Amino acid sequence: MTTQLPSVAEVARRLPRASTAALVAGLAWALAAPAVAEQPFEDLVANLKSPTARTRQAAAQELGKSRRREAVAPLSALVRDPEVRVRLEVVKALRNLRDLSAVPALVTALQDGEPDIREEAIGTIVEIYAERERGGPIDKFLETFSDEYDRASVPPYTAVDPSVFRGLSGTLRDEKKGIRAESAYAIGILGGGSAVPALVSATQDPEADVRGAAATAIGKVGTAEDGKALVPLLADESATVRNRALSAIGVLRVREAGPALREMFEQHRRRDLGTRVLASLSRIGDPAQADLFRELLSSSDPEHRRLAVEGLGRVADPSTLPAFKKDYQREKNADVQLAYNFAIVSLGDRAFLDAIVLALGSSGARARRARDYVLELGLPIAPDLYPYLNDRDPEVRGALCDVLAQLGDAGATPRLSPLLADPNSRVADRANRAIEKLRRAGGGAAPSP
Repeated sequence: MTTQLPSVAEVARRLPRASTAALVAGLAWALAAPAVAEQPFEDLVANLKSPTARTRQAAAQELGKSRRREAVAPLSALVRDPEVRVRLEVVKALRNLRDLSAVPALVTALQDGEPDIREEAIGTIVEIYAERERGGPIDKFLETFSDEYDRASVPPYTAVDPSVFRGLSGTLRDEKKGIRAESAYAIGILGGGSAVPALVSATQDPEADVRGAAATAIGKVGTAEDGKALVPLLADESATVRNRALSAIGVLRVREAGPALREMFEQHRRRDLGTRVLASLSRIGDPAQADLFRELLSSSDPEHRRLAVEGLGRVADPSTLPAFKKDYQREKNADVQLAYNFAIVSLGDRAFLDAIVLALGSSGARARRARDYVLELGLPIAPDLYPYLNDRDPEVRGALCDVLAQLGDAGATPRLSPLLADPNSRVADRANRAIEKLRRAGGGAAPSP
């Protein structure tokens, strides 16, 4: 049996009078309105020259969605448009297109008179070069991304245009403190060593957020010599600035900071700050602090013991090796044991690498620490990692793919290729990404995380 649908007139009769009028008007509009069609690419480009600002803005938005590289040039021509809303939409469109040919226009946007446009340009430049998409506010994205890695974060096959760092050095002096801080983070993320003098000047900024961001950036792109400028920040009134300076000094291994750090540790030995200071001292690996590290080997605080072991490992005194092996066997704390493994391998006994590699398959802080140990041991350790690509734990196999790519090990590609057929799809995907990164890098060294 076929059911006949009611006609429009019947539906209208069943509705209240007001609803009937609305329905009739809606139907009349629908019948009269032409079908909405997507505008051709050529028309969108033409609309960028429209005398109507709203039309230019809408065209820029749609061209950003087009994902067509040829849209970059016509969009870039509008980076000096007289209307703020158009210029902002242009920068957002260039962000969506994610093409390096947009960089000159974005550098120009760094000088825009509108703060929102300058900020958007900073975030977009970082996203394009670092191949990382932000999921929230620009300031949080840059700060969080900056904190994830000790050194610069651009892929090894990417060269950042020098004009970017000249532009970001300019925005380090921006009237808006947030933009100054974001500029510092961006310089660090992108590896702007040429901008270190500007970053050093920024450590004197009246705003704590800017001083802290500058300290972090110097830690990423500077040298131990540059790091001397961070020592005065150890006495900064802001705890955040002090902590960022501590971290950067440790990364750069600024030995000249040793006496100040030692005094700071003694003053705060039983507080959280004391542990952070010890972490910085430990990373420096200053032989002048070896007596402190030896003293702390018997500390009741496992975190102090761990950092003392790491510090002595970095001091690299071979005479400590026999005692280390004995103390390792007596240590009950798993994190401190792992530190002993790192220190003993650092001193030349690679048989102790096994526990570090297997810890890559764990989760959370332990896995991150194991990864950091392997990366610090560096490229010479890579051949010792190859046998573990056959480990029965897929997490170990997958983590090694990532680590070998980060090490920039040119010899790893043929070792990684069999994992493209790994029964675990996640391992196969990680092997594929690692091989691609090494291919792009041409076997060059990758940035340390």
